Amino acid sequence: MQEQSIKHHIKQTIKLSTPLVISQITVMLIGVVDTVMSGRLGTIPLAAVSIGGAIWAIGIMFVFGILMATPPMVSELDGAGKRKEVGPLVRQLLWLALFIGIIFFIVLRNLTPLFKLFGTRQEVIPDAINYLYAISWGILVFPFFLVFRYVADGLSHTRITMYISFLGLFLNIPFNYILMFGKFGFPALGVQGCGYASALVILIQTVAFGLVMLKHRWFRDLEVFSHFEKVDKQVIFKVLSIGVPIGIALFAEGGFFSAVTMIASSLSPDVIAAHQISLNFASFMFMIPLGMSMAITVRVGNAVGRKSAIETRRAGMIGIGMIFIVQIITAMTIFLFKGSIVELYTGAESVQVVAVQLLLFAAAFQISDGVQVAGAGALRGIQDTTFLMYATTIAYWGFGLACSWWFCFEQNMGAEGLWLGLILGLTVAAILNFGRFYFKTKIDES
Repeated sequence: MQEQSIKHHIKQTIKLSTPLVISQITVMLIGVVDTVMSGRLGTIPLAAVSIGGAIWAIGIMFVFGILMATPPMVSELDGAGKRKEVGPLVRQLLWLALFIGIIFFIVLRNLTPLFKLFGTRQEVIPDAINYLYAISWGILVFPFFLVFRYVADGLSHTRITMYISFLGLFLNIPFNYILMFGKFGFPALGVQGCGYASALVILIQTVAFGLVMLKHRWFRDLEVFSHFEKVDKQVIFKVLSIGVPIGIALFAEGGFFSAVTMIASSLSPDVIAAHQISLNFASFMFMIPLGMSMAITVRVGNAVGRKSAIETRRAGMIGIGMIFIVQIITAMTIFLFKGSIVELYTGAESVQVVAVQLLLFAAAFQISDGVQVAGAGALRGIQDTTFLMYATTIAYWGFGLACSWWFCFEQNMGAEGLWLGLILGLTVAAILNFGRFYFKTKIDES
């Protein structure tokens, strides 16, 4: 019976996670496209997109996190046979999305002092600011997109997310080409055009997902748009009580990587470019365990709704084990093909030399990165998000960032020191997240 249950969990996790992994890879490909096309504008524009993208990542990580309360809440309702309660929940989430979008739009347009704080090179700042101003329009609608996506994911209809991610990639390339390089009568906007293209893609994806929620047979019974209630403070508070700790955790994680990038911006343009290339590819590969961790959240949350302690633990532990195996393969791939990977991004030898060395560090942290995100997904599934918040903050900001700074400047290791700090921070996070889920769900299965 146990063997059948394990096989069932593996099968269902693969079925649920495959579209999510493809979706995450597709989203990351958009970032790769932005990086490659910005690189055609020169080293400084590439550095500007790197810095601006890092700041954008900080903002959307927090937005992601707050609304990541949606999948475990929706999957728990679905598992408990309370599907009729999903529609009212979604309507409250849309109110929350409106508020979040406005707040972060204002924040993204007032971040100029941040560049001076981190000592960003003066020639990079104007392009980075222009990029942020352009892409900030996308944050107004991005929270609505996330609500629709997370509802679909929570109900295990992850293929919809995959298809709409494909749409975004399909549109991003021509939009970038037209707006960045001034085609078909449009002015050449450079990196600012890259930001506008991203914002436009987000808007189209959001409208498309809204139409799916309205018309598709999988979601029509939710009656999301049948009417709108006033803000229900009790529901909003519950969402925030789960989502804000997730948001802080993701903010701490994304902010950690972004802070390291900002620190790297004080180094030479070649090092900045090499750091961006290495981090971009590592982030691309991270989409695989990230997508799988989202599936773990849904699987664990559904088991919680069915009030099955054994299945809750099994769904989490099997998912973590699957990601562990995937990350071993990923680490080997990066190690073996690091030179070829760098050549895909740039032909500048001075950048290639540094980037190849940094990819060795990227290969080294794959297992820790996979285990920490898998453990985080399992903890979100049981809605144990407060611990996740504290663990992530301590691991990345109390330990990882301090180590990155110390190795980089005090030990004169430069970019390699920054990446050594990344490895140590991720390792601490992996130990804390996995350990918490393991002991919190430990039961006598005999």
